[in-house]
Amino acid sequence: MKKERLFYLDFVRAVAVVSILLTHFNARYLYLVPPMPEKAVITTTVSNIYIGNWGVSLFFIISGAALMYVYQDRLDLKTFYKKRFLSIYPMFWMAYIVAFAFLYARNHVIPGAGTPKVNFLFTILGMDGMLAAYLPTFYILGEWFLGTIILMYLLFPLLRLGVEKQPALTAAAILVIYAAMFLLQGQVNISIVVLTRLPEIAFGMYFVRWGRKVDWKAALVALVLLVANGLLAPALPDMLQTTYVGIASFLLLVFLSYYVKVPVCEKFCSVISKYSYAIFLVHHVIIAEIMQHFDLVQISVAKSYLLFACTCVVIAVFAWLLFQVHRLIMKQIPTLFKK
Repeated sequence: MKKERLFYLDFVRAVAVVSILLTHFNARYLYLVPPMPEKAVITTTVSNIYIGNWGVSLFFIISGAALMYVYQDRLDLKTFYKKRFLSIYPMFWMAYIVAFAFLYARNHVIPGAGTPKVNFLFTILGMDGMLAAYLPTFYILGEWFLGTIILMYLLFPLLRLGVEKQPALTAAAILVIYAAMFLLQGQVNISIVVLTRLPEIAFGMYFVRWGRKVDWKAALVALVLLVANGLLAPALPDMLQTTYVGIASFLLLVFLSYYVKVPVCEKFCSVISKYSYAIFLVHHVIIAEIMQHFDLVQISVAKSYLLFACTCVVIAVFAWLLFQVHRLIMKQIPTLFKK
């Protein structure tokens, strides 16, 4: 039986999507020499952490919550992995082929030229963005987040079993693993390692298992923590701050979702949620392509906001097209096999 859609998940996901769009748009100003963060749209930080880290943290939490909500009662491994495969790879491959062809036609150079051909396997598996910092890849779109989410899907059945059967022991084990990951800091980027993101994923899972409600007291504590962290700017590791700021933000956003649950907001958030993966796949290339045609040094703050709005419209169009083409092709595939 199909489960009722949870508005708070759509609401938090919509906030996370917007934060990621802001991240990659504003990053263009941060890369200027000298950087011009004053031209950034809205903000580049949330409670003393980079807005990109904040948005990704929210995505990990809602991913754990959404998976637990759907599969808490029953999980068939074959069905689960088949569904995850179909939800990730076909659309990714379609988007990659189009982006690859576009970049080749524009530059007359194969993206990733000179990279060992065997490394294209990482692209096929959606791991190229995650590995790009450590070895040459054919990475174009998807980023490190895609690879980490795929690994999260592989781990989810085991996490679900632990949360259901041994919740206290599982939580303790996750915290031990999380603490151990900080020993690798400086050697690897621990933020992209799925083991470092276990507290966020598991928090979403425990949240769904134990109630799915946030009262005003919990929301107030979360708000105080976020404000204090922003004002005091503690010199703690970024990943540690990302974890507790992300969790506090999730709780506060869930509480806020109770008061913005009106038809217009529900519709907007459900649409953003529906197309979130397609947006994720196309936005980076589109932002880079559009913004290279503007003099970011001379552009005014007002025009920066206008440029962001126009860029979002273009992203929405291409995300919609990708989603529709993907849906059409996926509908035709069973028919082809029958024939």
